[in-house]
Amino acid sequence: MNKISNSKLLRLAALLAILTLLSGCMASIPVRQDGEQTLPPVATQYPAPLGDATDGLVQSVLLSLPNARTGRLEYLQERLLVSHNRHPAEYAIRRLFTYSGTTQTAPLCRETILSLNPGSAIEISGGTATVNLGPSALSISDQERYLVSRAIANTLAQWGDIHYVNVLINNRQPGLDTAATMPVGSLSRMSDGDIAGLWDAVSRKPALAGSPYTAMATLYYPVSAGRGIVAAPGLVSSQDHSLTGFVKALLEALSGQPEGLPIPVRVPDLLTMLAQEPVITEAAGATGRVIQLHFHESLNEALIGAGIPRSVMMASLTYTLTTFVPLTSGLTVTIGQEPIMAVVPAGLYEGAGEEILFENGLMQRAQFNHFLLNYCTLYFANAQGSLSASLRPIPYYQAYNPRYLLGQLMLGPLNTDSTGGLAPVLPEGLKDADLLGLTRQQDMVLVNISGKLRELSKDMNAQEELLMVYAMVNTLTQQGTVRRVLLYLDGRQEGAVVHTLDLSGAFLRNEGIIQ
Repeated sequence: MNKISNSKLLRLAALLAILTLLSGCMASIPVRQDGEQTLPPVATQYPAPLGDATDGLVQSVLLSLPNARTGRLEYLQERLLVSHNRHPAEYAIRRLFTYSGTTQTAPLCRETILSLNPGSAIEISGGTATVNLGPSALSISDQERYLVSRAIANTLAQWGDIHYVNVLINNRQPGLDTAATMPVGSLSRMSDGDIAGLWDAVSRKPALAGSPYTAMATLYYPVSAGRGIVAAPGLVSSQDHSLTGFVKALLEALSGQPEGLPIPVRVPDLLTMLAQEPVITEAAGATGRVIQLHFHESLNEALIGAGIPRSVMMASLTYTLTTFVPLTSGLTVTIGQEPIMAVVPAGLYEGAGEEILFENGLMQRAQFNHFLLNYCTLYFANAQGSLSASLRPIPYYQAYNPRYLLGQLMLGPLNTDSTGGLAPVLPEGLKDADLLGLTRQQDMVLVNISGKLRELSKDMNAQEELLMVYAMVNTLTQQGTVRRVLLYLDGRQEGAVVHTLDLSGAFLRNEGIIQ
């Protein structure tokens, strides 16, 4: 055999590297050099997962905390252990509350221990996060609560899927002032850390009773097919600074066409259907304000015409009003002569068919937590032979769960998705039980699938195989810091997925296949 020069070897190595990149996958492509030798596949140091690992991973996050000397909000980098299938926001907030301070950085509160409200999680929906603090936050001053709220907003805004933040205390919006008459609204990230100057400007701004008021609010809209509600930020303008004015402004905003909502549902004109002005009561000994809404009987027919179940509309109203109107513990709703004392939701992901009873007709936020959804991005085949992204509303707490996302991919396109006319990519008959294990390592998700995938896909052509694999890869790499996916069939990375794509190595996200 002739001796191969070093320059030729270098050119051959470069060519092989280019071929590997063009494959869109970090897996090796076996290249036969002669009749007997084959380049070895890329080895992986990770065994195939069996079951879903509960071990966390270490991630760097930024905490917004006051400077010990100036009081300005600054960022402190911390490394936290977070779950592989949950949003890291909750871990960051818990660490924010327990930070005890140094000579350079002060804790959020020196005298009060802050915590999340028992049983509550950080709700992330439509680019907005809602943080529900425990009752201990009621003991701090208005200015301290404002600093805490701003620090929470700054901390959560480091993630690209959170743009606005609401801060509640024991399921109620505390307001800016001691009398709880001015809403805080939905907060965005501060461009300047001068929290004292911002508080001075906010607290000293006169609230003239007859002057108009505009603020950013979170509106909770029904989604199609009655699956629940999803958040969308929007400017709300009231004709005055009264609590009744805020309620009417929110009802008007809910009735408008939401901007940026992928699958909008047109809510009937709630303002024109009010039979009387909203009434806000503050009964002695009550735990908060109660908003009383009385609609004409025609609202029933309007909701049916819009395809909005009554239970979903009640969830929309309760979430929207309690998030914005200060110190609101709940609301009562009467339609015609019927006070709403209970609802039986249908079509929800969880709790469908289970009656929700309202004691004395009072609807409270915690009763509707099963209704809150967020959008996940799934990839299905289009008529052009490539993939298209489609948004689907799912329970907000499942948006980071890789098993749940693959389960949604198995269902194929639904009429509740944002994009129509798409086709399934995974073979019919593949079930959740065929996902033998999932785990996370660094920036990779490891997926161990039953060999049934290969059996069910044996009639696929090369293009269909490509779409199937990259639909899974692209769906899973929507998750925060996930960049790569390792696929195993029956615990092994051997051979092709079906006919063409080599299993060995890690698959990178493929944007070029998305139309």
